[in-house]
Amino acid sequence: MLTVTLISIAFHAYAQQDHTPDTLKKVDLSEVTISGKGNNPDPNAKTITSKDLELYQAATLGETLSHMAGVQNSYFGPNSGAPVIRSLSGNRVRTLSNGVALSELSGISPSLNVSTDMANLLGIDVYKSSASILYGGKAIGGAVNLKDNSIPASRFSKQLTGSVTAEGSTNNGYKQGFDLNGNMAKHWAWHFGAMNRWNGNIRIPGNTKAPIAYDPKIDDLTQTMAQVRVDKETIRNLSLYPYISQFVLDNMGNPAWDLTEADLYTFQSTSTIDGAIVQNPKNDKYIPGQDPNTPLSTTVVKGIYDYAPVKRGVMPNSHAHSIATNAGATYIRDKFYAGIGYRASYSYYGIPGFAWYESGYQPINIRSQSNSILLESGTSSLQFNYLFQLTNDEELSGSYESNRFNTNRHVARLEWKQKPIKLLKGTSGIDLSAVNMSGRGAQRYLPDNKSQDYGAFSLQHITIANQIHADLGYRHDIALRRAIPGNGYKPSRGLAGGKLSPRNFHLNHFNTALQWDLFNIAYVKASYVHAERAPDINELYAGNDHYTIMIEENGDDKLHKERSKTTEFGAGIDYRGLHFLVNRYHTIFNNYMYLAHTGISRSGGFLVKEWRQSDTKITGWEAELGYKSTFGKYCNWELSSFFDLVKNSNVSNDPLRQWAEGDYMPNMPASRYNITGKINYQKIEMNVLFDRYLEQQYLGKNINPEPPMPAYSMLGARVTYRRKTTSYYLSGNNLLNVEARPQNSYLKYLAPLPGINIALGIKVFI
Repeated sequence: MLTVTLISIAFHAYAQQDHTPDTLKKVDLSEVTISGKGNNPDPNAKTITSKDLELYQAATLGETLSHMAGVQNSYFGPNSGAPVIRSLSGNRVRTLSNGVALSELSGISPSLNVSTDMANLLGIDVYKSSASILYGGKAIGGAVNLKDNSIPASRFSKQLTGSVTAEGSTNNGYKQGFDLNGNMAKHWAWHFGAMNRWNGNIRIPGNTKAPIAYDPKIDDLTQTMAQVRVDKETIRNLSLYPYISQFVLDNMGNPAWDLTEADLYTFQSTSTIDGAIVQNPKNDKYIPGQDPNTPLSTTVVKGIYDYAPVKRGVMPNSHAHSIATNAGATYIRDKFYAGIGYRASYSYYGIPGFAWYESGYQPINIRSQSNSILLESGTSSLQFNYLFQLTNDEELSGSYESNRFNTNRHVARLEWKQKPIKLLKGTSGIDLSAVNMSGRGAQRYLPDNKSQDYGAFSLQHITIANQIHADLGYRHDIALRRAIPGNGYKPSRGLAGGKLSPRNFHLNHFNTALQWDLFNIAYVKASYVHAERAPDINELYAGNDHYTIMIEENGDDKLHKERSKTTEFGAGIDYRGLHFLVNRYHTIFNNYMYLAHTGISRSGGFLVKEWRQSDTKITGWEAELGYKSTFGKYCNWELSSFFDLVKNSNVSNDPLRQWAEGDYMPNMPASRYNITGKINYQKIEMNVLFDRYLEQQYLGKNINPEPPMPAYSMLGARVTYRRKTTSYYLSGNNLLNVEARPQNSYLKYLAPLPGINIALGIKVFI
């Protein structure tokens, strides 16, 4: 508030320097919300404020963060999407709530969405490079920390505050929510919030499947990924073969040889029968003198059929319904607070794909339930967090249970912010987690299992002459993984988790960073991070049809820990409204774990994949440019843009990876640029977002060469009218109504992004 006041006074004085100031004139300042949490943002993280979330928030966390340089959405359909940070996601990007790890099944299966109540968020911190010092090996590629108000850390400015929101849209259903906060007695604060969201099947501008699905030249593996069956017949050109095999004629009926009429025709003039060479009879269909380039066979495509019927203009099985509640209370003194909170969520949604179950192809649905108890306490230098979480995740064939995971999780974290000593300040701590998972269902792909992780860390910051800043950090983790055979689990054929051997891993992380501030308007920086990650339970022990992602997933219990070495260089300017920064990063992964094609497809449309390791190099650029200014007394505006590019390259000498995945990892994010405009005039605010996704140039293989998805442009806008107690807004997404298929989506052949959507909403403040 002090900063806003000083800026306003300075601007007013400058604008009126040639006139006599009116000391009685009333000046209205913009409302500023102050919270007990988030007042000391991490300089290594990019923070999205609660105000920004009003513009960016979407049905999934991945889509919400996808307007940030270096971050894209995994997009496993419109109802499930996780952040992809510099081409890394899943078990390499950790999702946290107030610094404590949430349920990580979204890292194990991209079909399982991270459920959160956006209306209850105070902001989101995004770590776009390794955050392993603070959060361990599962943050080797970055982290996303959701800061909420479930446990208030300070008393509120009024006895009762909050808001109620309602929204209806043309192509994304309906949403309602409320967020209430208040004070009790002299030392208590409380919070209560809830959210409800529903949508039916989502409309799209064209076909749900990519054009390649109906191309007669489609290869066998792409057929499976596009969920089509090609009815074709291969006809041999018998006029090219001069002879008929005498051996085949003699053994046509012998079951030991399994010969057919197609084996009769040959270019060989003789056959070997019982050690004797005999003359082959001539083929009376042979026509001599033909062009030597004449193909030996011709394939005739009689028809291409979908696994299950689809309708133009509608994304199949894209329905969703989710509910979330959160509540908490805190006892607050001058130098101490302690609180307890509760979160519950329920979601039921469809995946736009089908899989074989019993007698036919059934739509794939997900039902998830989660209940969490939170404890938090702190002083000026210490903070303790504890989370106990019970989750129930079901994978359904239509309405029938195929696979179910019951998980209980205990997570504790203690942080100590040491008192600054001259040039030095820092944070140290420990965190612990224990996860028990049990399952059931005919399509189980994981055995019952247990995981335990223990970590201790210290991150120190040194400042010299207010211009040179250095970071030094170290962390050590112990990770234990255990599979529990039995309880109805039967692994499939193939690798299937090996012998389900118990594994222990010791992980070391360290980093160093140096930044030089120039004239208080610019900086240059460099950093180096060494991080390690232990294989997770699916990478070690998976061994069956992973129903919701439509593959047979095979782990390997002999996998080694993964190591990354990252160097990053950056520079930036922030001067009189002008903002510019550029980053270049380079990461070498040793024993990079990836889910590899085997080239095998099982009945029911399941591709067979297995977890493998080889060396990988990730390189990329990010650049941002923005300018903000004021126009007159009541108008301010901002124009910004960014560009990002990432390459995930094969630097191993592994011939198997070269055959299956090629020079680059397939399904990688495409390069893109963004332009965002904001203008605020009195009570009206307007935002326009334009994203251009380019055609991917760095293509891998899915055994066969990976085809590039067409480039596309996404246009969104939001207009808000704010009054003292009420805010009205009108927003639109994909206003160009284009068919858009993200290159990095595993469902790019099955589901494009949703078509045009217009939403109208109201938010009432208490």
